[in-house]
Amino acid sequence: MKTDKGFSLIELMIVIAIIGIMASVTSIAWQRYVNNANLRTAARDFVSDMDNTKRKAVAEELNYRMTITAGTPGNYTIERRNASNTVSTVIATKSPNSLGAGLNINSTNYTGNIIYFQPRGTTSAGDVVLRNSRGSTATITSNTTGKNYVRFSMQ
Repeated sequence: MKTDKGFSLIELMIVIAIIGIMASVTSIAWQRYVNNANLRTAARDFVSDMDNTKRKAVAEELNYRMTITAGTPGNYTIERRNASNTVSTVIATKSPNSLGAGLNINSTNYTGNIIYFQPRGTTSAGDVVLRNSRGSTATITSNTTGKNYVRFSMQ
């Protein structure tokens, strides 16, 4: 008796089909993870900029402000005001979209879309909502004492 060793063509095709199905399911889950991770990074970066701006206002005893432009992609500009509070110097302009495609500043409810940072350490109170292409959101809330909170709603 002679026995053949190895795999048939049909067996190999079944294994390749199973691997393809698993790869497509994995890539969808990976893409969702990457989009949500980029949103978390953008929210933390925004909060970090708010905290650093507040510290600079206190340390330099000058007023600072952060002007927020909502939309796709949206951005925010950090400005230092002079001692008479009449002239602004742009420190930085950032966009959440730089951390991943599809990220944007969805909305804000700060008066005039501006967060003010006073030398005594107080800030404007309000919310900023960041959104990614999956519809996940990060709501950044600040109160007048300068404390910031982030709530995530992941899709």
